Amino acid sequence: MTALPAVVRRNLPFVLLAVVLAVFPIFAPVRAVDIGVYALIYGLAAIGLSLLMGLAGQVSLGHAAFFAVGAYTQAILVTKFAWPLPLAAVVAVLAAMLVALIVGLPLLRLRGHFLALATLGLGIIVTVTATELEYTGATSGIYGIPKPDLGGRVYDTSAEYFWLMTPFVVIGLWLAVNLVRSRTGRALSAVNDSEVAAECLGVNTFNLRVKVFVLSAAYAGLAGAFYAHFINVVNPSSAKFELSVQMLLMVVLGGLGTVWGAVFGAITVQTLEEGLKDLIPHVVPGATGEVQLIGFGVVLVAVIILLPGGLAELWQRIRAALFPVRINREHEREISESEQRELLERSLDLLSRDDHKPPGTPIVQIRGLTKRYGGVTALDDLTLDIHAAEILAFIGPNGAGKTTAFNMITGVLPPTEGSVKINGTETAGHQPHVAAELDATRTFQNLQTFKSTTVLGNVKVARHLRSKAGLLRGMFLLDRDEERHVEVAAQAAVDAMALTPLADHPIADLAFGKQRQAEVARALALEPSLLLLDEPMAGLSGPERDGLARLLRRVRATGVTIVLVEHDVAAVMALADRVAVLDDGKLIALGTPDEVTNDPVVVAAYLGTDEEDERQIQQRAQAMETQVTAGAGGDKGGDS
Repeated sequence: MTALPAVVRRNLPFVLLAVVLAVFPIFAPVRAVDIGVYALIYGLAAIGLSLLMGLAGQVSLGHAAFFAVGAYTQAILVTKFAWPLPLAAVVAVLAAMLVALIVGLPLLRLRGHFLALATLGLGIIVTVTATELEYTGATSGIYGIPKPDLGGRVYDTSAEYFWLMTPFVVIGLWLAVNLVRSRTGRALSAVNDSEVAAECLGVNTFNLRVKVFVLSAAYAGLAGAFYAHFINVVNPSSAKFELSVQMLLMVVLGGLGTVWGAVFGAITVQTLEEGLKDLIPHVVPGATGEVQLIGFGVVLVAVIILLPGGLAELWQRIRAALFPVRINREHEREISESEQRELLERSLDLLSRDDHKPPGTPIVQIRGLTKRYGGVTALDDLTLDIHAAEILAFIGPNGAGKTTAFNMITGVLPPTEGSVKINGTETAGHQPHVAAELDATRTFQNLQTFKSTTVLGNVKVARHLRSKAGLLRGMFLLDRDEERHVEVAAQAAVDAMALTPLADHPIADLAFGKQRQAEVARALALEPSLLLLDEPMAGLSGPERDGLARLLRRVRATGVTIVLVEHDVAAVMALADRVAVLDDGKLIALGTPDEVTNDPVVVAAYLGTDEEDERQIQQRAQAMETQVTAGAGGDKGGDS
């Protein structure tokens, strides 16, 4: 059987959804169509909220505020100024986006429950404002909003309104799905998995959050405009907390991380709401809306406990049962050493740059770098230069300040005192994406992979700075050529680490060592001029360590500067051009491997005085250097 073309496979679900929605009013009873209209209206708002919550990981408890802004703006323009519906709807969307931008700039600097509480306050502010202003009709609201009149046709029945809403919901869903698959969507998902790793790959997480916050408000504002015309009245209840909870439930019930789930979550919640309206008065005589809100809360808790992935998870289970996927064991195949070398050379040809600084040029200047935590000094007055095309290794006991130095060089931690300049630009105290924009990136002592995607998906995030497609280009599929280039470059980085058979495998399923290698591949994909690796050999087998050593030597030969934190002293002595030794936050030695290993201060503080241990370290270093030199085709000093 011939496989369907990719464009057909990608768009077929939307066509099927449009067909189902188009025929629904023909066969459904009137009450079901009424419920369906509300489901489409709220579903449109929920699509935007799913981008904010499921993709960006930001919880909003006041999203009804943007819904109300859209509804009130639409009502005012069509009743007081007699604007045509389409033009008024555009302004309603822009008004919701403007409010989101104004409140998002300060609010989105908050995290977690602080942000949720702040958005809850936003809903209260909009409700109080609408209640107090005469222009918005105070407590009575704005009445007499006409039914939509488009091209001389009035949409005055539920079925007609359902058909009017259908293309907006389908197109809105299509745009949201395209965004998820785009450069912006990758970055948002990465931020949700590991904000610090995304920042170190050049993702400006704050700007990205603001953009998706404003976009989610646009969806809510448009839904509010349609709501105003359907019920013909807008009042302060449009911004009520209960509506925000309903929208939240739609997203969670549908499944966080999938915009499709928002639509089906909206359908389920609206059906459930009608059921609760009929059921609760029989169970609790005289019950009010607060009891219904409790009912929604019970459902929300039950879904989180019993079905944390929502309807999307349920669908995955059903599909897996009906159409079991044959497990591909290709990822278990080990790539031979000759294949590794061939992949490495071909990949580095694609990833290499010709604008690196000449060898020996200072590209990082560290002056007086200090970090204190209360009375504890983690790093004390570190001063040194890092030169182009060298491998510099930091060694020292645990707690010596090595990772702290890395964190301040890359902007993960602000220094208490001191300065860090990368290529002449100050980075100390700035966010990590600033260092990445200067072609500096890193790996982490504690793995920081993006668990929700594959090996290749992880590496693609590193191409964020090397691609330019923005939010709108991604939504309208105007980024296809750029995406193909991203795929090629990301695959080259995967190949360089000999992870080719694992490229499409979920990274969370891999062994620790393979995830560590994928993290290095991700850093390489940024095409850095400065590569900082924090314990890159931790968790690797002997052959994997040899392969990584060959890779680093070869990468350094292309002009990349490499800085290591590594406890494998033999590997350090085989690889490094210079070694910096930290002890108790202080730099106690800086020199060649031979100079450092013969320094009595270093021996006493870190290497120890056991002659047998020293002999074993030297033997392992010589063995590794032999392996690396054989693989790289040259000696340590001749690569640069």
